[in-house]
Amino acid sequence: MRKTALGIGLAAVLACSGCGNRDEGAGPEVKSERKASAYTAQDVDPALVQASNGFGMSLMEKLMADTPGENVLLSPLSLSSALSLVATGGEGKTEEEMRGALGLGEKTKDEIGTGYRVLVDLLSHPGEDGVEMNVASSLWLKEGKPFLDTFVNRSRNDFRAEVSRVNFAEPQTLETMNEWAKEATTGRIERLLEGVEADAAMYVLNAVYFNGAWTKPFSAEKTTDGQFHISDGETVPAKMMANGGYYPYAQKEEYEAIRLPYGKRESAYMTILLPGKDVSLSKVAAMLAADPDLLTEEYEVRKGSIEIPKLRLEYSTNATDALRQAGIIEALEPTRADFSAMAPEPPNLFISKVTHRATLSVDEQGTEAAAATVIEMMAGAAPADDPFQMKVDRPFIAAIVDRATGCILFAGAVSDLG
Repeated sequence: MRKTALGIGLAAVLACSGCGNRDEGAGPEVKSERKASAYTAQDVDPALVQASNGFGMSLMEKLMADTPGENVLLSPLSLSSALSLVATGGEGKTEEEMRGALGLGEKTKDEIGTGYRVLVDLLSHPGEDGVEMNVASSLWLKEGKPFLDTFVNRSRNDFRAEVSRVNFAEPQTLETMNEWAKEATTGRIERLLEGVEADAAMYVLNAVYFNGAWTKPFSAEKTTDGQFHISDGETVPAKMMANGGYYPYAQKEEYEAIRLPYGKRESAYMTILLPGKDVSLSKVAAMLAADPDLLTEEYEVRKGSIEIPKLRLEYSTNATDALRQAGIIEALEPTRADFSAMAPEPPNLFISKVTHRATLSVDEQGTEAAAATVIEMMAGAAPADDPFQMKVDRPFIAAIVDRATGCILFAGAVSDLG
């Protein structure tokens, strides 16, 4: 049986630097049709969020192992939502493997679609001035290739995917697809795809954009020249931002952690995990893969000081090998993949490539401020009247989390500032 390629392109843009400070010519504002979501956090399927978080942390660990000592940036939400969309077109062992890797369990295709419809709609309407977020998907279908209405309608209605019929052999198609990704990320990712296969049957594109203003901004006057230790005895110059006050903070045996909120109502936050000086970054990544809740669990609010480096990083990877390691095998095999719930046979489809690009920008900018919420003390934390001093001057893990849903929007392992 002849097989036809299916491509997946994922773009994650995390511009953690204050919503009012977009680069010149960065592209149009991401605007939503509604100012508020049609749903509340109580409508979100927590098992779906846990599945997305778990898949993202597991994949990050695998990507780190493939490229030791290098930065890894990804959006668990972008990866899981795009692959879940594709999984709803699978049947047999193809669907079973994708469900297992993505943590979807026994959910029906409609339940998966409904779960992402609620989650994406809620995340795309953060409902406050200090946080801007957009989650967008698109299907690009080959002209003349039949697709099942059930799959196309679910993609459009549940995953909010824009659907277009195109000729992949025409050069303009590539430009149109890249323009879509550029607009969906407000210009931060200008070229998601370097090329498309002329005989491809379908491409799935997904983009996540986040721009958050610190609840308690860093003062540019306090930013100093410092050193970031990328390995034993090797350092690179760093611009170290400094702040102080009350923050959710935890000191554990393997790492210390802090939570830095975004927005006046603290609707999102960055969690930073700094391994102990004798603990490897890969060990902490393995802990997160085993228990992603370490990024979202409650910390005690403590008084202390924090120093973190300014960042501007870009990342790109072909995630296909990592997906194989995660257990998605048959979907990637031309002679074995079964996507008969997506399109009639022959020819059936297989996933030929999964491309993921991400950028991260962190600086002092933000809006002033709301008080931190007092939360439960973590085991191993120091007494509350003992101010902590946390200096992030060596490799660390950071994640951006939506507070209401607990969904990890972005996660990265920062080994170098270059």
